[in-house]
Amino acid sequence: MAGSPGGSPQFVHVIAGPTGVGKSAAATALARITGAPIVVADRIQCFTDLATTSARAGEETADVERSWLGDRTVADGDYPAEEAADALVRKLEQLGEQHRFVIVEGGSISLLQAFAERLPELDCRLTVRLLHIQDREGYVVRLARRARRMLVPEGAGSSMLEELAALWASPDHRFFAASVNGLEAILEWCATYSVGVESLTSYELSEAQLEKIAWMVAERHAEHGFLQDRIFSKVFDGIPSAIYGAA
Repeated sequence: MAGSPGGSPQFVHVIAGPTGVGKSAAATALARITGAPIVVADRIQCFTDLATTSARAGEETADVERSWLGDRTVADGDYPAEEAADALVRKLEQLGEQHRFVIVEGGSISLLQAFAERLPELDCRLTVRLLHIQDREGYVVRLARRARRMLVPEGAGSSMLEELAALWASPDHRFFAASVNGLEAILEWCATYSVGVESLTSYELSEAQLEKIAWMVAERHAEHGFLQDRIFSKVFDGIPSAIYGAA
């Protein structure tokens, strides 16, 4: 990795943690203070046709430079973790030409594991801030509220239901859809109550049904979040402010 302006090593600060614990808010706050750009280390958020499902929608902030690893659609196929990690390294290298300090915001387990394996080879100073789940019950409640907003979002963006229905229209995309956290919960609800996935955009869901789906989505996200919490502590163990590459 190329050094930052002036020839000194680039400084990279990783903000990692489970879904829904406030990584984006923490990264945005730090970026506003420091003027540093943010790179989102998340594979699913690269899919522009899953902007609401992946929580990418709404992250754009006028006074903060936030970029993703690329723009893909589900038709492009899965985004392998190794390829995404390579893209993250390239993105940091590009930003390092203009910025000495870069923030990495991420929650993708496989991507951050692959990135961590590359750290000894990188010419950068690295620190990590891990955000944790503090209150398990409160965490699920917050995820349910977020899921409810994804099901019926404000504004002109697509809803989580619309994104799933659009994917389901193509049989080739159904396996991928079923692998995405949250979408598989909606598919389970459809199967349980005999609702056609393709009819989700025209089906009149009651408030009780929306709340049920939101809780099912939240429970799936929470299961994954607890796993993220455990794994990230191991991935970045011993690197609170470690230095890799040239001193």
